[in-house]
Amino acid sequence: MILSIIIALGCFIGVIMFIITGKLNRAIASLSGAVIVYFVLIYLEGKDFKVIIDLLFGSESEGFVNLHSLILILGMMFIVEISKEAGLFQFIALNLIKLSKGKPVYLMSIFCLITILISAILNNILTVIILIPLTITVSRILNVNPSPYILTQAILVNIGGTFFTISSIPNILISTYAEISFIDFFLNVGTVSLIIFVFTLIFFIFIFKKSLQVPQEGISILMEFNVWNFVPDKKLLFKSMLTLVTLFILFIIIPTSLVSTDIIALLMAIILIIISRLDPKQIISKIDFELIFYLLGIFVIAGALEVLGVVQLLGESMANISGGNVFFQLLIILWFSSFLSSAIDNIPITKVLIPVIGTIAGNFSADIKNQFYYSLAIGANWGDNLTPLGDNVLVVQLADANKRPISFKLFFKIGFVTTLYQIVLVSIYYTLIFNTTMGILIVLIIFFSLLTIYLLNKLGPKKARNGIGKSINRFRKIFNE
Repeated sequence: MILSIIIALGCFIGVIMFIITGKLNRAIASLSGAVIVYFVLIYLEGKDFKVIIDLLFGSESEGFVNLHSLILILGMMFIVEISKEAGLFQFIALNLIKLSKGKPVYLMSIFCLITILISAILNNILTVIILIPLTITVSRILNVNPSPYILTQAILVNIGGTFFTISSIPNILISTYAEISFIDFFLNVGTVSLIIFVFTLIFFIFIFKKSLQVPQEGISILMEFNVWNFVPDKKLLFKSMLTLVTLFILFIIIPTSLVSTDIIALLMAIILIIISRLDPKQIISKIDFELIFYLLGIFVIAGALEVLGVVQLLGESMANISGGNVFFQLLIILWFSSFLSSAIDNIPITKVLIPVIGTIAGNFSADIKNQFYYSLAIGANWGDNLTPLGDNVLVVQLADANKRPISFKLFFKIGFVTTLYQIVLVSIYYTLIFNTTMGILIVLIIFFSLLTIYLLNKLGPKKARNGIGKSINRFRKIFNE
């Protein structure tokens, strides 16, 4: 057993290292690890081949959770690919940008709003592939520096990624495993994400306010810009828009006990493929099957850690740290998953931590257990911005390719500080919910501290005013270098 655990852990860590360093394709890395784990379980542990099937697709007792996750991912991939072909997301983005009329703060706010709306439907990679070139195009029309907008978008894609159960792979894995409905997830995670988005937007405006300058000559060009130029097929655009709206309505009104979300997504994907009249072979060729193979490998490796008892040991250790206190356990899950996903791909981290939470939850009620899963969803998604790794590398590459380079140093500063700010805000939210007295005290301390700084800066003695003013300006300069 000890040898099996060492080999399985070695496979998990090895796959992560290959992905981080880029030495091996992520699908090949995870499948290679899965094959090694197969030999460990079958020949060292004497397990039946059925255990591999259970790890790939989920056991019958779990309701074939992995298979449901894969079907939901595939269904959404088809819908998103056709919508992208129709130019739907570019169309929405440009129409919203025109609403800003070139006003700096409005433009920043709308860029941020577009980011969370699109990333709530698309995965992070597709979102930045669409938005970064679009942002740079608009900035050239207005003759402004796109860096503040690109930086904020890179941070906010992960906020949008926690809006719905379908917004990211970790959300899909969590909601499918824990049987959390679309509407419950939105009410408990999506609404928190919306609140944190508002606070993050205020933070960004504070930091970049002096950098947001729009010359008047660019506004007239922006207002005359024809958004339909980005739409290759108007009929297809309306079909894909109708499909997405219908999909969300069905997710909300149909209980998962009647029809699961993956079947709804797959059904709508098939209908859209038929009515789009696009070549199915062409659509299938653009589906990210690499992700599917990567997930299959991760399912086997993470599942093996559960079979060998590693996951249960980790869960019991985390439960012992909190002493059974729900509030502290929520914070541990939030911060632990955040920092893990900052250095490691959040998909394997989520897959490993899902059963860990099952162990931690123990005899807690279903509502409390779901709160643990919500905390994991936030941490696993948002922690990605603590370091300029993963999807953020693509943002830097796209900016470079469009001759608008952004330094990793600047990216790290803004990402690290903003993400800590967001996680602290969520921690305060949990404190207000589960330890109200302490939460109110923290909020009051923060409020009066900010009020004191404001009053000293505006009304206080000259030295104090100048000192605080210089500190604030110095803080702004850190992110505007």
